[in-house]
Amino acid sequence: MKKKIVSLALAVVLALSLCACTNQETGNTAAAADTSTAAGSSAASEENTSKELTKLSLGTSPWPTNMFFYLAKEKGIFEKNGIDVTIQEFASTTESSNAFVGGQIDFCTYASSETIAPFAQGAEFSVVLETDKSNGCEGLVATSDIKNITDLKGKTIATQLYSVDHMFLLTLLEENGMSEKDIKIVDMSIQESGNAFVAGQCDAACIWDPYFSQAKEAGGTELFSSADNPDLITDVLLASKSLCMENPDAVTAVIKSYFDAVAYWKENPDEANAYMGEKLGVDAEEFASEMNGLLLPDAKQVVEAFTEADDFTYWGYTQNTVRDFMYELGVLDNKDFNCGDMIDVSFVEKLAE
Repeated sequence: MKKKIVSLALAVVLALSLCACTNQETGNTAAAADTSTAAGSSAASEENTSKELTKLSLGTSPWPTNMFFYLAKEKGIFEKNGIDVTIQEFASTTESSNAFVGGQIDFCTYASSETIAPFAQGAEFSVVLETDKSNGCEGLVATSDIKNITDLKGKTIATQLYSVDHMFLLTLLEENGMSEKDIKIVDMSIQESGNAFVAGQCDAACIWDPYFSQAKEAGGTELFSSADNPDLITDVLLASKSLCMENPDAVTAVIKSYFDAVAYWKENPDEANAYMGEKLGVDAEEFASEMNGLLLPDAKQVVEAFTEADDFTYWGYTQNTVRDFMYELGVLDNKDFNCGDMIDVSFVEKLAE
């Protein structure tokens, strides 16, 4: 590692995603890529109506880019690509992960850092797509009297323990000569943490959107955000190992459908923002704002992120950094595994050709 554990930890945290990820205007501001054209209607193509669609299941939780899967279903994109996808939304990433690891669903969206624990425990899956990079849509927000990290000493901070945001917070403290002992952490879900901050029940909160944006709109001061290094905080799509081996074409079809939905959004931003915002529980304007804090890599950029390198541009390197930090926190029993082994780049490579 080129940096001390503290800085590496930042990658850890920054590998947030959403803790980690639970659950911004249009294609002009988010780095989405045109890797394929979107379906323009909800009707399936004649080619696919004449044959049986492959039935698949996908689990997700509230997060802006996860809504593209709903858009793909609404606009008939899945059907156009020969698949029939049932989307199951879970209230938290913990619930969706349990269902996925338990074999109840074929695909699941994850904050990158949240893939590490199940992989360490022997879960069989592949990381097949990087859906987004955080570019300011999560961070640490505090009351107006708190101007910097050191001002947090003795203050109450809400966040979700063992989430990427929690590790993010600990990293920021350490880099400023402080520790968890210097503050009081209140363990809440990310949504509850955001609500508690807006209600004046805590001095600061380490959270992600939409709660991060809402907290700032309510008068909170942004002390730090993920915009400092987008490669560090990402979200991904996982597919079961058995499906990858038995029906690779279905895996490719789901990934293509995601890119097609992104293309549809770029071509029809107002309509798509309204639809996806409703699914997320926010209005179109707020959804567009949240998308402004995300970068959407295209197929070639995903291949680059999944290609081995000795820096944070490589997904595996970043997650190994997160792994080490989790081990230091006692979250993991061992760190004798390579997070790069989770990746199967073959599917997105086909779409990048």
